[in-house]
Amino acid sequence: MFLPIALYKQPASSPTTAYDPLVWATTGNGPRGITIDSLDNVYTANFDSNSITKVTSTGAVTSSWATTGAGPTWIAIDFNDAVFTSNLTAKTITKVTTGGAVTTIWATPTGIGPQGIATTKVSNPYAVYTANNVSNSITKVSILRATTSSWATTGAIPYGIALDSSYNVYTANQGDNTITKVSPAGAVTASWATTGASPTGIAIDSLGNVYTSNITSRTITKVSPAGAVTASWATTGANPYGIAIDSLGNVYTSNYTDNTITKVSPAGVSTTPWATTGNGPFGIAIDSLDNVYTANNGSNTITKITV
Repeated sequence: MFLPIALYKQPASSPTTAYDPLVWATTGNGPRGITIDSLDNVYTANFDSNSITKVTSTGAVTSSWATTGAGPTWIAIDFNDAVFTSNLTAKTITKVTTGGAVTTIWATPTGIGPQGIATTKVSNPYAVYTANNVSNSITKVSILRATTSSWATTGAIPYGIALDSSYNVYTANQGDNTITKVSPAGAVTASWATTGASPTGIAIDSLGNVYTSNITSRTITKVSPAGAVTASWATTGANPYGIAIDSLGNVYTSNYTDNTITKVSPAGVSTTPWATTGNGPFGIAIDSLDNVYTANNGSNTITKITV
């Protein structure tokens, strides 16, 4: 999933991970994005049925909401556990409250092709951002539901988007294999090569390191806060789309073509390739207990792997 950072404290050693896959139906077709709220409820953005599915941490489907915008692709949660989707076909953002009310549709007229979506996770400053892969831009929407900014990414075909602890915005740019860094004021402060082909997912750890999942080269790139590429790791799976980081600093990718999850330790050791039990895993997310979830686009399911 494409979320702001979660602080973690690295223990002396990581616990043993048990492979225990569960599989749940999403009640929506073509799930792509996936995210988790503060109570570990799981949400998917269902591209083909224009819907959002809500599933409890035990696998019970509690809600299925229309997005009011066609082609929901990625999904994010704000500080109130409101749910947002970036609707690729309709060029809009949908907001759903915790009570299930679809309260807001925001057009992204300054950005065509909204893909990744992220929120600041706090009430002040508060904003929602999309990475627009057709117009090569970032749209920023304020708490007042106004499109306040549209910034160029300096990179072609931005896909994933993430925020660091200082609210700098980063995009993974598929078209030219770069990462763009934009300040909270909208100034492009950096443009870095990823050393991997077609970066799609993007995530940031508690130290400000930036990671991308590179679908064509089947790699993960790690970039320091200063912009130095410090690592490039193979994913052990084909076409990694989503990327996520757990509380111990382990990095996970959802590998779309061979239906697997790759886990890489902070030291760069690929420790586990797991089957997802679902076809076409697209988005990936991690809950408060470090359980791993994928949204399986091809089988309309969610896979949960417990730790």
